[in-house]
Amino acid sequence: MNHTETEPIAAVCGKQAMSETAACNRILLLDTEPLADADVFSRWYRKMPSVRRQKIDAFRFDKDRRLSLGAGILLHEILRRVDADEGRLSKGENGKPILPDSSLHFNLSHSGRIAACAVSDRPVGVDIEEIRHFDESLIRYVFREEEIVLLRNTDADCTALWTIKESLMKYWGAGITLGPKKICVKPGEPLRAFCEEYPSGELFFTRFAFEEYRLTVCSAYERFCREAAWFDPTAGAE
Repeated sequence: MNHTETEPIAAVCGKQAMSETAACNRILLLDTEPLADADVFSRWYRKMPSVRRQKIDAFRFDKDRRLSLGAGILLHEILRRVDADEGRLSKGENGKPILPDSSLHFNLSHSGRIAACAVSDRPVGVDIEEIRHFDESLIRYVFREEEIVLLRNTDADCTALWTIKESLMKYWGAGITLGPKKICVKPGEPLRAFCEEYPSGELFFTRFAFEEYRLTVCSAYERFCREAAWFDPTAGAE
């Protein structure tokens, strides 16, 4: 993958119209493959607060431990700029992690070997998925009839549509308990999605596709940001 250095993350964002992109909106990505190096993994692991170490240790497989550490690294990089750490987080509505008394909003996701974090001055939801196979039964389980007729039935299309739904679930902190068929994705520019249980008329979706991954950010910004930035875990592991 082609990786570029991240830009500094702004801790405070100015007020902007919702159709604009805020200067502090960021999508940070981390390829966890370098964390397979025991020294790199150990150096970052030691930087993690106990709450993140417990999450990492709970996983059975090394791949999942690296993903959890990768998400923790991105969160660490964000929170240290506002003199906070993961131990200060609390749970907001529906159990979504938040930083109390702060204008900083974030959301984490990971899949395959990539961890992702979206950062904003407004609530945000992000989902990244490695392209996976959707058989007919899965398609009919997670998508509505009006969505299925618009699909080209490729795994990439199905994965992309799923990230739209899950980014909305994560925006509200509801997770998959919300039920994917309770969300209806409407094609067009801008793309919109509507939910039976939560207001979503003022929300927008910014989508990204790179190699074997699809990513969607759900926010109040019509265009969340123009591109994602990569964080190199080997550069900050000293």
